[in-house]
Amino acid sequence: MRRRARDARVKRMSAAYKRLREMIPTLTGKGGAPEAVGPDLEMLRKYVESRQWMEDFEADERGEIGRGVDRSVLSEDGLYDLMNELDELMRPG
Repeated sequence: MRRRARDARVKRMSAAYKRLREMIPTLTGKGGAPEAVGPDLEMLRKYVESRQWMEDFEADERGEIGRGVDRSVLSEDGLYDLMNELDELMRPG
């Protein structure tokens, strides 16, 4: 049961990560982010700040996440870069 819940969470967070990543080109130069960014960004921030991300990352390292699960959100550099890029784009300029 715990593995299914973890797999579902990683899928949900990876989907949010991908949606935000895909929005970057449309946000560049617009001086802010559309309202659509808010919920996904907030969800990912809470995920990282709660330590749940680290637990999922470590579970992935141990091979405890299903093989068919999208793990894009578990990329340390990718997630860090996305958060920084969105912070820059949302900063009033």
